[in-house]
Amino acid sequence: GKGEAARGPGRREGVMALVSAAIAALGADRRAEAKIVVPRRERSATYEERKRRMKEARAIRAEKQNQDYDALGPLVTLPSGVQYREIVSGSSSKGEDAQIGAVCDISYKVYRLAPGAYFKYSSGGTPIYMFSLGYGNEGKDDLGETFSFQLGSEASVPVALGNAIVGMRPGGVRRVLVPPALGWSGQDVRLAPDTFGGMRRLVNHKDEPLLVDVELVRTKPSTGELSAEELETFSPPEDAPFSLPAPPKPFSPDSLASNQ
Repeated sequence: GKGEAARGPGRREGVMALVSAAIAALGADRRAEAKIVVPRRERSATYEERKRRMKEARAIRAEKQNQDYDALGPLVTLPSGVQYREIVSGSSSKGEDAQIGAVCDISYKVYRLAPGAYFKYSSGGTPIYMFSLGYGNEGKDDLGETFSFQLGSEASVPVALGNAIVGMRPGGVRRVLVPPALGWSGQDVRLAPDTFGGMRRLVNHKDEPLLVDVELVRTKPSTGELSAEELETFSPPEDAPFSLPAPPKPFSPDSLASNQ
């Protein structure tokens, strides 16, 4: 009896030791499972690899700009030297074509060009916004609004813009290059910004060539005859096109690389 009693505490201590060891081993296994395995970091790309990736990116960008360029209509040069591109041709089924003397309702966006810009591209392909009407820009509640004027009337729109609108079909959009002499420089026209920011931009840049995206919304019959003076002003003498660098066509990755 005494021998069993003597062995009792030792046996209990042994059992407890085994239990403790099992618990410790289980905890170790769980900690091992929970350990986050961080993959080895790959070596940074070499200089040659980075150059290859940049060349591929330029090639993709060049292809995209070529597609954008081809999507536009051909460059049209009027006798006055005014140039425009037909972006949307419009449809005669929506109304009469715009002719001198007709009343035209237009929406528009006016942009300026960055130094050294091309006819279509500036600031990496995006003209710099100045002011607009009819598109809800600058937080204005003017979506769908139009500017109404008699085509050819004095001081209604810049002469270059009026010249480019002739022949447009309702629903059509043209992008017009407006030279300073046939734009807002030195003449007051009714087509002007209706926000403080837009007016400030125009004052700062009216002596530069500007781009106008004009949409002919509708035409209406003439409201009266134009004077001989108005017709003379509307039809400036023949002149060479206003000179801006032509965009490289096709665009090449090398030409884009030189502008980085």
